Amino acid sequence: MNNLKHIIVAKVDNKPGVVSRMSGFFTRRGYNIESFVTSVTAHPEVYHLTFSVLCSEDEAQLLVHQLGRIAEVIEVCDTTGKDVIIREFMLIKINCPSDKSFEILQTCDMLKVKIVGRGDGFVTIEVMGNSQKLDDVIITFEKYGVIEIVRSGAVCVVN
Repeated sequence: MNNLKHIIVAKVDNKPGVVSRMSGFFTRRGYNIESFVTSVTAHPEVYHLTFSVLCSEDEAQLLVHQLGRIAEVIEVCDTTGKDVIIREFMLIKINCPSDKSFEILQTCDMLKVKIVGRGDGFVTIEVMGNSQKLDDVIITFEKYGVIEIVRSGAVCVVN
């Protein structure tokens, strides 16, 4: 069985307990949610949920089918093979000795990331992009010493 990351998006009624029921649905079936992002939509009565789950193609199809049977679910789909925009957000704090400050600033410019905080001997960088971009930024800054990483889950819009 070949497990890949599947991004499953759902629009659900904004009612108490729905988000908890949705996340519990995955755990009761033994799926480990890699990330789970929930947000309001342009319509306050509707929530947009984005789940990142490692599973097979067959399992993803079964999840979508079963999620679609939950009363509060308005629509649900696996984004695999669809025209989508997926973004993640990350804050990464790295060592920044004074003799490396200019080099780090140039690297940030080259990678199109933003320094959002500075402290004594470190900088905090904001990164937004697809999963690969965030991974690449981590690898690039590892040579300076990564102090902390905080990373959001994927958010996704189906075109």
